[in-house]
Amino acid sequence: MREFTKQIVRPPRMHHPIARFFFPVCPQVRGLAPADAEAIAERIRQNARALGVGANDDPKCTPTILIAFMSPAAGPPEKWLSDESPQLAHLAARERERVLSEAGPVRAWNRVEVRDFYGQPQVIGEMTRIDPPPKSKTDPLITIEITGATVLVAREAAEGLTLAQLADYVTMRTLIGTGAPPDGGPTPVQTILSLFEDADPPIEMTAFDKALVAELYNASQNSSARRVYNDIAAAAVRSEVKTSREE
Repeated sequence: MREFTKQIVRPPRMHHPIARFFFPVCPQVRGLAPADAEAIAERIRQNARALGVGANDDPKCTPTILIAFMSPAAGPPEKWLSDESPQLAHLAARERERVLSEAGPVRAWNRVEVRDFYGQPQVIGEMTRIDPPPKSKTDPLITIEITGATVLVAREAAEGLTLAQLADYVTMRTLIGTGAPPDGGPTPVQTILSLFEDADPPIEMTAFDKALVAELYNASQNSSARRVYNDIAAAAVRSEVKTSREE
């Protein structure tokens, strides 16, 4: 379970914690009928509150999660973005490559802010400066804040899926930097991240999905990735055992 978690959560740089939102999120959905867009946004807010992230209910809040359902007129997903796209200009080269090489009907990325142990921005270009030193030698020297997240979805690929499924999928792609499970055989646990790859995907976030998000946001802001992976795996196993017993 721990190795599977490492496969679907984008790995941070060495000695960096896993990125996450520090403040309540504000989702905005485009490209759907207003009622459907609001239903998805509200479901994301409910998920964020339930999982310990928090949600901003102010209708005038500045969006920190943007979901766009792309019409066929936008072309196939591989044509939506390029290395010169201004939407990706803030990403490091390796992150731009990850977005551009993603397969399937979705493209997703996070805007992050690297901060020192005391919460001060510590990035100059793509370099990280650590100053002053941390109080504890057992934790990473920095924190990584997600300040915004974007998900582009081919509208045709969303046909036949429920609004709840789409909202839960976006929740997993934005509250943590994640990707679809890797190909190559069965996975040890179900996840809503397989929504566009699985012929019979989950109808909502699974126990594993909820454990993944909740454990990350329950950890200290500068917990090491290794510690978080262990905690997520342990929580997921407990959830699976509990679910099996209830069934």
